[in-house]
Amino acid sequence: MTIECIALDWRILKIEDNGKLTVRILIADHDPSTIETLRETLEGEGYVIDIATDGRTGDHMAADGAYDAVVVARNLPGVSGLDICRRLREAASDVPVVMLTAHDDVGDFVAGLDAGADDYVVKPFHVDAFLARLRAVVRRAGTQRSARYRAGVIEVDVRRRCALVDGEELALSAREYQLLEYLVRNAGIVLERERIEEQVWGAPFDEPSNVVGVSIYRLRRKLGDAGTAIETVRGLGYRIAA
Repeated sequence: MTIECIALDWRILKIEDNGKLTVRILIADHDPSTIETLRETLEGEGYVIDIATDGRTGDHMAADGAYDAVVVARNLPGVSGLDICRRLREAASDVPVVMLTAHDDVGDFVAGLDAGADDYVVKPFHVDAFLARLRAVVRRAGTQRSARYRAGVIEVDVRRRCALVDGEELALSAREYQLLEYLVRNAGIVLERERIEEQVWGAPFDEPSNVVGVSIYRLRRKLGDAGTAIETVRGLGYRIAA
């Protein structure tokens, strides 16, 4: 199976082997009721959801950079939602952030936007209104973020779903493109095998598997000489040279 360059709209998405397009959302909140409401609502709309119930976990997951949007509670144990948002912006991340709060206060609203949030939603909220606002920030981010990412001579065109080496387009399967895009988007960062499984295959494998290793091997072969840019970091995972 090969992947062609096709025109897409605002969606900065993952392509599964069955051709389905999905948007991945991180929810960082410590309120079980809010988590369950958002999980049920967003999964019902076809979103892929990851959950963090404390600030430190949410901070780590958000920094990974693989999400199409982050929904974060302002007050989280460990690391606040404001700090998570600030760190994303300090790292030049353009992932859209929707901040949740239980306090309808102008000062809180201003603080959230000043920290870099794209929208600010007060609990309790109507799920239809929340969905509309989430779609709006993701759509807006899709028109603003870079369509191309580069690591040396390797380039991925996110909007056209194409990968190129020295300007020459590669024939990749959907999964191979997904894997390469994830590596190039995070160039210079060591990506753990389990994290690659989660982001590219949708979830960590239950049993030990060599699927990631085999996929990396095939990707290196298709990249030719440029394949040496993909490094194996023993005991940790893989990294593509920045």
